[in-house]
Amino acid sequence: MMASRLREARNTAGFPSAAAAAAARGWTPSTYTSHENATRGFGVDEAKKYARAFRVNPGWLLALDQIKVPEVQLLDSDAPVKEVLWVQGAVAAGVWREQIAWPKDEWYQIEVGPPPRAGLERFAVRMDGYSMDRTIPPGSNLEAIRVAFGEVSPQDGDLVIVERRRHDLVEMTCKRLVQNGEMWELHCESTRAEFRDLVLPIGAPDAEALTDDETRVVGIVVNAQQSHFRRRI
Repeated sequence: MMASRLREARNTAGFPSAAAAAAARGWTPSTYTSHENATRGFGVDEAKKYARAFRVNPGWLLALDQIKVPEVQLLDSDAPVKEVLWVQGAVAAGVWREQIAWPKDEWYQIEVGPPPRAGLERFAVRMDGYSMDRTIPPGSNLEAIRVAFGEVSPQDGDLVIVERRRHDLVEMTCKRLVQNGEMWELHCESTRAEFRDLVLPIGAPDAEALTDDETRVVGIVVNAQQSHFRRRI
């Protein structure tokens, strides 16, 4: 499964052979070929490296979506705690708006679990468009934690919510944050040609680092869910 997904990712990325991909990325050809033909397995570090090169989700390469977790019958007192977030806006690449938040009568609720750590500020947005559809289907609800540099900072490989300002207009979008040497970049993970090769350099994702059009990382995605029922106000 992992080997076949690695071959699929390499082909989709435009490399005609394992040798071509290894040569282009500076990998040891025999090692990479053994991962593609399943004579050797690969782990999380290799999956992250290949995912960045081929612009796919490392979890997908590792076939984590195929892991079956046995159901556990819980007593009422052991039931997991559910919380509610309001979806108050959308992220969409290339869509510039005068304001981010929807009118209040368009908000709707989603259920989420407890935060990864106590005291974190969370928010929810809907994923619109196809700039990340290899990883997140359009229409998914994204649960994110608010970036607070020094307390909650984005890391290489995170899915992030990005705010870009251009005069009086704002674009909110979701991207993969990738460290490239000393530089940091925002990458799409899309099946669409208009997004596939789109890379936005941002310098460093910290509180003081803004590009000329005021690009900042405002959230880290911790969960994506598809909901077919929206409980509005």
